[in-house]
Amino acid sequence: MKNPIVTLVLWALGIFLTVHMAFADSYAEDRAAIIDLQGRYLFAMDFQDAETYASTFAEDGVINWARGEIKGRKAIYDFMSSGTYDPAANAEEGKWPAASRHFITNQVIKVEGNTAKAFTYWFQATNNTADRRTMVLGLFGHYEDELVKIDGQWYFKKRTIYNEGLEDRHKAGKVNPAR
Repeated sequence: MKNPIVTLVLWALGIFLTVHMAFADSYAEDRAAIIDLQGRYLFAMDFQDAETYASTFAEDGVINWARGEIKGRKAIYDFMSSGTYDPAANAEEGKWPAASRHFITNQVIKVEGNTAKAFTYWFQATNNTADRRTMVLGLFGHYEDELVKIDGQWYFKKRTIYNEGLEDRHKAGKVNPAR
């Protein structure tokens, strides 16, 4: 003989667990896709790959950096392909080109449906030194990202780059921006 209350409780628990697990799986997949997006952005930047760099932004995406805002994927592509941003420039004649590598560390990612916000620390290292063998830590700061999921793919809607080494591009303070 079945107890209807036990059956009802078990049924409700099963539904709750199913919904909860589906949400957890979706969040984990979204977070992994956003981390991948951030990585593709950095590799594209370091290897001066304008096409991949621009493809990380939505069609109407915006990048806000030390020299202002760049709006739209086409404008972002034009910016990156122009060579305006090349942290490994100034290679001396007869030396192999310097390399610049960007890294991301601490991340807070908040996903809400097809939108997300991310707060991420970054730093840059280069071998743009006399011997090309010595790594030097250079710039550092954080990204504040607004992201959008379009047709199952995550893109930057707006990426604001704070460079803690520039007087007008820092946002250091006592308020935790990742709250």
